[in-house]
Amino acid sequence: MTVSGAPRVRAEQAAAGALARQAAVPAADPFPGLVFRNIGPATMGGRIDDLAVLESNPAVFYVGTATGGLWKTVNNGTTWEVLFDDLDDTVSIGDIAINPNDANAVWVGSGENNNRQSTSWGNGVYKSTDGGRTFTFMGLGTSKMIARIVVDPVDPDVVYVAALGSVWGAGGERGVYKTTDGGLTWNRILFVDADTGATELVMDPTNNKVLYAATYQRRRATWGFNGGGPGSAMWKSSDAGRTWVKLTNGVPTGPLGRIGMDVYRKNPNILYARIEHAKESGTYRSDDAGQTWRKMSDVNPRPMYFSQIRIDPTTDSRIYVLGVDLHISDDGGRTFTLQESLHDDHHAMWINPSNPNHIIEGTDGGIGISYDRAKTWEAIDNMDLGQFYHVTYDMETPYNLYGGLQDNYTWGGPSAVRSRQGIVNDDWFSIHGGDGFEAQVDPKDPRTIYAESQDGNISRIDRVSNERKSIRPVPARGEPPLRWNWNTPILISPHDSNTIYVAANKVFRSTDRGHSWTAISGELTEATDRDGLSLMGVKAAEFEIAKNDGVQSYGNIVSLVESPKQAGVLYAGTDDGKVHMTKDAKTWTDITSKFTGVPKNAYVSRLVPSAHDVSVVYASFDNHRADDMGTYVYASVDGGNNFRSIGEGLPKGHTVASMTEDPKNPSVLYSGTEFGLFVSPDRGGKWLRVKSNLPTVPIHEIVFHPRDNDMIVATHGRSIWILDDATPLQQQAEAMKADAYLFDLRGAAQFNQANDRGFVADKPFFGKNPTYGAPISFYLSKPQTNVALRIRDAAGMQVREITGNDVRTASGTGINRVYWDLRHQPLVVAGGVGGTGGGGFGGGGNNGPNVLPGEYRVTLVVDGKDVATKAVRVSGDKDMPMADTDRKILHDTALGLHELQRVANAAAEAVTTLGTQVTAAEALVKVAANIPAAGKTALADVNTRLTDLRRRLGVGQGQGQVGGSGFGGQQANVRGQIGQTKGQIMGSTSLPTVQQVRSAGELREDMVKLVSDTNDLIAAVPAMYDALGATGAKPAVLKPVGPLPAAR
Repeated sequence: MTVSGAPRVRAEQAAAGALARQAAVPAADPFPGLVFRNIGPATMGGRIDDLAVLESNPAVFYVGTATGGLWKTVNNGTTWEVLFDDLDDTVSIGDIAINPNDANAVWVGSGENNNRQSTSWGNGVYKSTDGGRTFTFMGLGTSKMIARIVVDPVDPDVVYVAALGSVWGAGGERGVYKTTDGGLTWNRILFVDADTGATELVMDPTNNKVLYAATYQRRRATWGFNGGGPGSAMWKSSDAGRTWVKLTNGVPTGPLGRIGMDVYRKNPNILYARIEHAKESGTYRSDDAGQTWRKMSDVNPRPMYFSQIRIDPTTDSRIYVLGVDLHISDDGGRTFTLQESLHDDHHAMWINPSNPNHIIEGTDGGIGISYDRAKTWEAIDNMDLGQFYHVTYDMETPYNLYGGLQDNYTWGGPSAVRSRQGIVNDDWFSIHGGDGFEAQVDPKDPRTIYAESQDGNISRIDRVSNERKSIRPVPARGEPPLRWNWNTPILISPHDSNTIYVAANKVFRSTDRGHSWTAISGELTEATDRDGLSLMGVKAAEFEIAKNDGVQSYGNIVSLVESPKQAGVLYAGTDDGKVHMTKDAKTWTDITSKFTGVPKNAYVSRLVPSAHDVSVVYASFDNHRADDMGTYVYASVDGGNNFRSIGEGLPKGHTVASMTEDPKNPSVLYSGTEFGLFVSPDRGGKWLRVKSNLPTVPIHEIVFHPRDNDMIVATHGRSIWILDDATPLQQQAEAMKADAYLFDLRGAAQFNQANDRGFVADKPFFGKNPTYGAPISFYLSKPQTNVALRIRDAAGMQVREITGNDVRTASGTGINRVYWDLRHQPLVVAGGVGGTGGGGFGGGGNNGPNVLPGEYRVTLVVDGKDVATKAVRVSGDKDMPMADTDRKILHDTALGLHELQRVANAAAEAVTTLGTQVTAAEALVKVAANIPAAGKTALADVNTRLTDLRRRLGVGQGQGQVGGSGFGGQQANVRGQIGQTKGQIMGSTSLPTVQQVRSAGELREDMVKLVSDTNDLIAAVPAMYDALGATGAKPAVLKPVGPLPAAR
């Protein structure tokens, strides 16, 4: 059978759709000052779809992920750069290709081709000519999923693309496409039908006219999967894609599924293929360039999800078949051994053609590298690619987070640590195995955590003892089996922590923490027999290949919530579009018909009963599994009797995966979509993109910590992100009515940060800690150049003013944020004076001491006018309790030294200026005649006194030798001793030692003498000039230094 080409597609036409989608997202970020912090984990990465390695320098390679974007390393995985975060509606990468003749030319196809139920989608092909710094959209915008890109090694303007097409529906750009002008225009050169796309494309390494392709017919729905059909086949072209011949000799007859292929580099007549078939699935080999095939073995693990096969570049008898495990054959595919040390689920592999011992692999756990031909592996665990489904918190200080990840267990970890460097992988701990989903922490007993793996396998876990008890409800004998969703809802009642709910196709309640269960509902789904449903014209009962892979059952409850306002008011939503509610945890009412405009059977992605009003409830539906990328968000204000649509302001194509009502402001709502985070200040009237530094990524859960008011975002591709203190989002509507607005302030705690990680080099991943101190957020309607924040204590004394460079970068239009470090005003040291020591001993240097715990008032000042004043409470370190009297002694001693240091710096600045004046006088003496002897005596006397003051202050000529800021010489000068003693005292939350108190007193005495001597020298210099007879060149007289502040 021969097939020849088809329609011509212009890139600019295909781009129009993508540009229109992006145009729906606000271009300007209204929240520039709200910086999210990524806390990881990177313990295990997420799903890797593809690798592209620069063969001339294998330390440089690109990584395409399922939902975490495109990554690049230039140092073999030591550090990474994320390249696609700025795109608004693409998170998934299908394939990457580097121009073999130009390392800076990189092609990327968006949309993974692994066909599972959590698969995301893309919007076409992109090209970079600068090594990934920038990308240009090159077309095929409706292809949804790209399987392969091949760049012609002879003519790099010739590029082939295997477009797989949507897994959820028919049509779109699918098949094999070719460009001969670098992507400006495309021709479809292989096309089967609207249900079939291209899943594989390889080129003969010795002949750029010879191509092999595999087409794939498949379709997924919420309820199941049909993984094959007559469109699946292998093809060969010998004329650069103008014509194609179907390869059938030795290939199983009847419908085929997914096919993976590879060509042997040393002899292109040898090919291997993984062919999926109902009965003859396995590994196949051809020795005559694809003309005939023979089956080597039955090995072909879960091809729907994997289907990659690689040939060792030096020996055709060694092949790698990627599956849950890595299957390795050394006899041409007849027998295989398993390599199991790397993470499960192998999706991508590159073998170094110059050194086949060197292999890079991509799995569901990230990147692995082998240097001994797959015997041992190094796991690259510094990529924050976690695909979280859910996240929750406990009430520890700082709080911990818990959540389940796709194929990567359920984990817990801290939201912050004392270590300055941040949160490391070892700070996280595994709670539960399998694919992780819900995790719920008992609010009264943080040792108890409820967690699950796929399909409702729920356990109650004691975090301390690691004891775990399976508590999934089971039907009584004679009852039909329960149907559990892949992602089963678990709920601890907000009214009673002993009461928990779980849901299969009916709702269960336990009042004894899962020891026993009672069904409190009947069947809440449509209970459809999916064998009677059809995909691609075939009934499910007749599916032959990969039947319903990944969907254990259909007709499950996927969203279950209880009203925080009233016990027994519950809402349940299903994967087949049903929504029920009960007001008494007994009698359920079907309210599905209340949602006008929602397609039938649309997946209920989230139900949100209001925490402010029992009559208010929100719902979102995600219908992308029916190839419908609409946004369906609804609200009811009458207890679910009526619902109105509130999703119109969300961008088209941003299907909604999660929703949250703000815990403090009932008018503020949040939506997590397939591509980002949105906030509505008016209950859905309008929606704003919350971008800042948050990547484009699916947002699967948004929660708020009730004590800290942090927004916690679980992403399905980039781990967990936290916005510390979400007050600006909660008060934005009021703020935007004003020219300038100061938001309410959250309290802050003082503590000493630790430098406890040593020298760790550049490879480890560090999750971000909160910026130390009190966040101060304010809104400006337009950029301002004169903004200040003044902080006063309860007595009205100003302790700090934040201005100049410290606030200049946060003075733009929109919401801005700066941090007060909970200290008194730092010292300002003039250039050339040098440091004051102490910085290496606990926070001395020029920093001010910690203020005393208590209430402070912060005033926003714009153009010299007070805008508003808000209170902020400062607390001490909870882990270092201290009596108020002792704390005041600590504070007063450190502040007294800080004030001495301020005067010492002023004296040092004066002495530096005096040195300049004396140097000028010495120059006059060298050129002037008849200098009086008294003048020369005065100059010598001033020089002697100047040298003494320089030594005592640690400044001036030879500063490095007299202890300006070095460790060895601080004791040689008073200023250095003050800084060092202050630093030692500030480095501890405890009473100063007797020696430190004594030193503070002695240093004060030294400063009395030093100030006097400095002021005497200030007066002596003008007299010296008079004695020299150089009154015409006499410099300006300096102001006296001091006085010293009163002793504390």
